[in-house]
Amino acid sequence: MRRNVRGVARKAALATVTVTVAGLASFGVGTPATGDTAASAGVRTPTPSTPSSPSASSTSGTSGTSTKQGTPAKPGTATTSGTAATSGAASSAAAAGWTLLHSENFSAPINTGNAPWVKENYTAPFDTIMDDAGQWYRNDYGPAWTTAFNSFATYRKEFQVGQGGWLTASLSARDWNKDGVIESPPSITTATVGGAPAAVLNVPDHTGGAIFRPTNKLPDQYRVEYKLKTIDFGGKRNGSIEYNGKVNGYSTQGCKTQHPWGEGSRSPGWSGNAAAPYCEWQDVRSGPYGYNGFHFMSIVDFANPAPRNNHFWHYRRKVLMDSFSQHPDRVGTGTGGRVCNSNTNQYYNYRDGNFNTVNMWISGLPNWTPGPGGLAGNSQWFMTSCSGGVAEQQLSSAAEIQPELMPNQDYTFAIERDATGYVLEASGNFARVGQKTLRFHRDFIVNNAPIWHYNVKPGEYDGRYNATLVQNDINGSTSWPNQWPADSQYPDYFVIGDLYTNVYEGSASLTDIRLYVPETTQPSVNLALNKPATASNQCAANEAPAKAVNGSWTGGNSDKWCALGSNKWLQVDLQSNAQVGRFVVRHSGAGGEKASWNTRDFDIQVSTNGTTWTNVVSARGNTANVTTHAITPVSARYVRVNVLTPTSDSDTAARIFELEAYPS
Repeated sequence: MRRNVRGVARKAALATVTVTVAGLASFGVGTPATGDTAASAGVRTPTPSTPSSPSASSTSGTSGTSTKQGTPAKPGTATTSGTAATSGAASSAAAAGWTLLHSENFSAPINTGNAPWVKENYTAPFDTIMDDAGQWYRNDYGPAWTTAFNSFATYRKEFQVGQGGWLTASLSARDWNKDGVIESPPSITTATVGGAPAAVLNVPDHTGGAIFRPTNKLPDQYRVEYKLKTIDFGGKRNGSIEYNGKVNGYSTQGCKTQHPWGEGSRSPGWSGNAAAPYCEWQDVRSGPYGYNGFHFMSIVDFANPAPRNNHFWHYRRKVLMDSFSQHPDRVGTGTGGRVCNSNTNQYYNYRDGNFNTVNMWISGLPNWTPGPGGLAGNSQWFMTSCSGGVAEQQLSSAAEIQPELMPNQDYTFAIERDATGYVLEASGNFARVGQKTLRFHRDFIVNNAPIWHYNVKPGEYDGRYNATLVQNDINGSTSWPNQWPADSQYPDYFVIGDLYTNVYEGSASLTDIRLYVPETTQPSVNLALNKPATASNQCAANEAPAKAVNGSWTGGNSDKWCALGSNKWLQVDLQSNAQVGRFVVRHSGAGGEKASWNTRDFDIQVSTNGTTWTNVVSARGNTANVTTHAITPVSARYVRVNVLTPTSDSDTAARIFELEAYPS
């Protein structure tokens, strides 16, 4: 998290604060300022034409399992600009109006599949602007930057996690001397934390990164949530920024700088010389650029997000919740920002808090011409209950967590996308406030100020904010046109963890990552029910493929399809081409047999002619009794399950009690 300000909880209460944000001021991104407000060069007023209002909110739509809640109240209304509503009951993590599609509680050890560390060659960067090998740095810093960038190597590792591989773990690490050895590799493992299973993200050096993301794009409407069990990414502990032999969460060994993706060359407090030794770049452990942090959850605008430099991310996020743990040197004589006491709706100075903030904010339009020595980045708009729904131009935090209470107490973070905007939600025992749920809804467009790249499919946006990003710098000039064209689409992906590879260091544990979709108003039709089924073979006459499409899985051990042999597959003829967008597979445990016999590795394929097949699902390492697989809807007449590894033990039989196919 980069901020351009320097310097900005204990009554017990059980409450929910719900705010609909209707008017937001921009918060420019740039170099640190000496006071409490944004540097004047960074504050920007959106100029495109006034849009029509977004479509009215629609009620929820679809699902994958039988876990359901009631009907949610719309969080605030667009007509109550600048007001906050409170409720006596905290918002449930299992939110009303949603149906659970995927979940992962890490009760089984993470299977990395022996995924290797792969050297990053940067032959196909996501963009050419501020990606790790981006042109922006060359134009700003000149040839010396390329030398600095080439002085080390980056390695990446990825593997799928959870039911059907719906999550992906992505790690990044630095090989300092390019000898093929990673000096401080990050890791994602499982452990029992506070009496419950959890995933542990450990990043021992600030040049590494570790995140969870969805393997596939998120649905058009969704709710994502999880529980944070522990966190050690800076901030004070028992009143001190130095604890457990660390300084703001960083180890005290060696230098810790932003090299080579430092702030712009004209940022105050450093030479701007890319040829400077590593230790002379901006210090992240202490000093005027010292800060640590963690992304509780971000929604980003591109597929397959992986850890990258922090400045890249300032141009790629839509909405987010993060922590921003500044070192006192960075705060200096200023306030450091503001923190909202949601019980009194009064701000207090960051410097007077515990430095473990929860920032709930959106990305707006960027400064299209940031000027020499600057950085590309979106405007930052912070939401708190203290403003009554109007975002702060100053750095304004919604709350502060209390790491000392963890893991006996945890915090829940959630983001929702509905028909009109996003909801950011955080629940837990906050400093100065007590147990509370903070919940903010922000429409896609408010007063001609959009959420950056909010459109997840064509037709949701008409191109009114399209522009050219222009860099005119001492070592080069480049223009990047069509940064938000009409009929563009930016499907949502979430990111949880440490996604910066030049700042942030520490560890955290989390559990119960859940993805919900809206409830359907009418039950979906199982397209495979009682349709003709064939298979590679069957174990016995009473375990024929028809048993897997008869609508039953509780009729005993023979109420299934079973197969032996080296080539095991089950196929269903839907009898006509149909749109298929979701599959449900009920494995051995769903029918009352051993959970260790649940189908471990399998592919789901579709075909329109029964001859040419397309893989639409690749499930690996499954241990769940029931798996749900949502895909982008495709036209198909035939559905086939190819069983690759039938069980998680030595048994060699494939067993499927029911195969279901749905339009959505």
